[in-house]
Amino acid sequence: MRTVIVGISLLVLLHINPLHAEEAAPAFDVPSLDNITIDGKTDDWGNRGFRVEVMGNADGTVKAAADLDAAFRLGWDEHGLLLLLNVVDDVADEAKEHNELWQRDSVEIFYSPQRGSPDVVQLVVSPGVDPQRPELRSILQDERKTEALKKTKAEVTAVRSRTAHGYTLEVLLPWSNFGIKPEAGRELAFQIYVNDADGGKGLFSAVWYPFGSGHDSMNMQRLRLAYKPSPPIKAVASAEYERFRRVRVHVAATADLLGKTLTLKGDGRKLGNLPLTSEGGRAGAQFVLPMPPQDKGYGPLDLVVDGQLLKTIKLPDLQASRAKAFMEQHLVFHPGVFSGANFPKCDFEHPSYVEDLIGSYTLTTTFYDADYNQVTTAEKPGRYGAVVEIKAGNGKSFRRLLTLYRMPQDLDWWARKDSAGSIEFPKETGINPIVANEQKHSTGKYLTGLLKESFSRDAAAPAVLAELYDTKLGTKDAGVFDDFLAHDRQWWAGMKRKLSGADKLYSNLFVCPQIVKEKPSTILHEGSLKEAGMKPDAAKNIDAQLKQWSADSGEPFAVCIVRHGVIVLHKAYGQRDGKPMTVNTKSWMASITKAMSGSAMMMLVDQGLVNLDDPVSKYLPAFAGAAISTPLTIRHLYTHTGGLQGHWGDDLNDFDDVIAGYYPYLEIGKRLEYDGAGPALGSKIVEMVSGEALPQFYKHHLLDPLGCASTEVTNSSYDAQSTPMDIAKFGQMLLNHGSYGDKQFMSPETFQQMLPVRLNKLLGPDTTVEWGIGLVWYKDECLGKGTFGHGAASGATLRMDPEHDLVIVMTRNTAGEKFAKYHPKFLSTILDNIAN
Repeated sequence: MRTVIVGISLLVLLHINPLHAEEAAPAFDVPSLDNITIDGKTDDWGNRGFRVEVMGNADGTVKAAADLDAAFRLGWDEHGLLLLLNVVDDVADEAKEHNELWQRDSVEIFYSPQRGSPDVVQLVVSPGVDPQRPELRSILQDERKTEALKKTKAEVTAVRSRTAHGYTLEVLLPWSNFGIKPEAGRELAFQIYVNDADGGKGLFSAVWYPFGSGHDSMNMQRLRLAYKPSPPIKAVASAEYERFRRVRVHVAATADLLGKTLTLKGDGRKLGNLPLTSEGGRAGAQFVLPMPPQDKGYGPLDLVVDGQLLKTIKLPDLQASRAKAFMEQHLVFHPGVFSGANFPKCDFEHPSYVEDLIGSYTLTTTFYDADYNQVTTAEKPGRYGAVVEIKAGNGKSFRRLLTLYRMPQDLDWWARKDSAGSIEFPKETGINPIVANEQKHSTGKYLTGLLKESFSRDAAAPAVLAELYDTKLGTKDAGVFDDFLAHDRQWWAGMKRKLSGADKLYSNLFVCPQIVKEKPSTILHEGSLKEAGMKPDAAKNIDAQLKQWSADSGEPFAVCIVRHGVIVLHKAYGQRDGKPMTVNTKSWMASITKAMSGSAMMMLVDQGLVNLDDPVSKYLPAFAGAAISTPLTIRHLYTHTGGLQGHWGDDLNDFDDVIAGYYPYLEIGKRLEYDGAGPALGSKIVEMVSGEALPQFYKHHLLDPLGCASTEVTNSSYDAQSTPMDIAKFGQMLLNHGSYGDKQFMSPETFQQMLPVRLNKLLGPDTTVEWGIGLVWYKDECLGKGTFGHGAASGATLRMDPEHDLVIVMTRNTAGEKFAKYHPKFLSTILDNIAN
């Protein structure tokens, strides 16, 4: 999982223009071509088309040409946009499972009638050059939103031919998918990925799309239909701040530029000349420049060959880049587990690097004992908390929070013998568990070394020991809701409330759900198919379809299908880890977790404790006083429009402090960029207001009241493990608009605020993006109007269909082979078996 990038890179696509010409237009001219046959061959193209001759990844990196070399041409005729792609790839490694084609060697193509349009068609092609999977396979994803266009089936033609070291792919992207009338001057939008798995060494994606504004399918190049092509793109380049000690500019160009002199210009002067030398089968050069002053970045940098401008490189904003890098720097105590009354000293893991980021700094630490009393010495063993204020040379202040543990006695590692112990190594290591158990001296020595190192540097070690120290003999293991992480998070939730005064502002005990005296709402229960409004053979028919799916894919799963509250089918299929899958086998819910964390926030909204449009700074003091133009709101956090990236932050007690340091640079309300950091920041608000860490909040206010005893969830975006019955109870509560039986988690009026809406207020009047608080619509399936839920990387399904009074749940750990084939059949079979 990627969190924050320390070295910010900018990929720039280059094409040759006259040196003194005006800046190139943002649209690339694609020429009209005749007599093109889509047969996977190149002979009818000749030398025609707009050419992109080098492709690199989003960081400006290219592989050696013999490893991966991708180049393509574009043209158009009366039928559609024409693509000819040539790929050299030394290792053929294509996905086994059809729905995961993009995760191995593949090509992804997106096109749209214009940049920013809600109508997008995506083609994913696995070329079929892997000996184990010799046929071309493809997935056509129809993301068109305009109702008139959706009346016709989207179509794309793709043909592949093998070459000596790879393949050629020829594609026709028809105008009919968008009702386009092709004519010179017409614009459309396009992007392409060429993915290379290299035998499981990690996916490398050579890409062509505009950079610097998010990596998503809406971030496309503008193409303009013409009769003459734009000049070819002959190089990629990257410019980065290398550990903020120097600026490095790297250029990778086509081999025909070998031996030519590349000139770098900036601020109206020549900064250097270098010959383009051979690099991995291409021409390349690297410039190294000194860092600009702290408060000023370089201006535009021009790359010139033979009096021709390759392109102007614009480095990322220097201050924003420093702030983002600072977010990843860790404070550590040496050691975090200590003995004696004197607290240890702390500093950053890399002090000199931090000075490069924020200048000279001072640290002031305030210590608190387990009862939240400020102390200057550790008079007794147990948990302590350290609040570290960081004062930067530029006057800015930051805060970090760390847990410490004081041992009752000194520990002399040198005098201590290695403990004999064993460890169950992951099976992927190839270590026989019997051998590991027999060799206890070796494993014990290894474990002792790990323990010693963790006491010194691992931030988790003090939390583990503090939790064990406080736990009484005979205490039952409560699992994820009461482990050392949950304890540590709960302790810091209380500490932060005391420091901010929230413990007095929100002093009342949070009570939810409320018990309602009116007619109870629907709960899950056994009943007849007639009571459920299903056909007499409904369960049998759905079961038969699922048995076929299981037999054809081999991926285990379990389902719970509910109509009118009646359990229509509750059954498991297949085997997991050599054992039959059962309805009580927990599976990964992945991003369905976001629907749970969204519900937690809506409980606070329902009681008037927060408002979705309140600024985050109202609840998290670290955000107060920042110089920002658009305040970050709670709604931004849950609709993925707050400029945050990645799925991270829940496990950081000071996540709000970490993000606050980057707050002035967040691109708030610019685009929807799917993330988990927003809900993670929202969870810190839940903790500040309720006084309960998120794991305990889930348990006390959602899971236990619903009777979801088989669900484990600790974070806000991706880690829930559950069973189909538990998730169906949660889904029924949402279908009931916030209640379950005699328990009301939120009012129907509050629930309405949870449903997706068009985000005009956040993304502007022209946006077509719709999103809710942990919920999205499912408009493109066979289910009824108004169906909502949330997707999951695991392939787990959660659908609530108000029109048919349905809750549909499928739990699984991965989508598995042929998911795209069987999942629509699964849903349609349910609909086909509704009687009334």
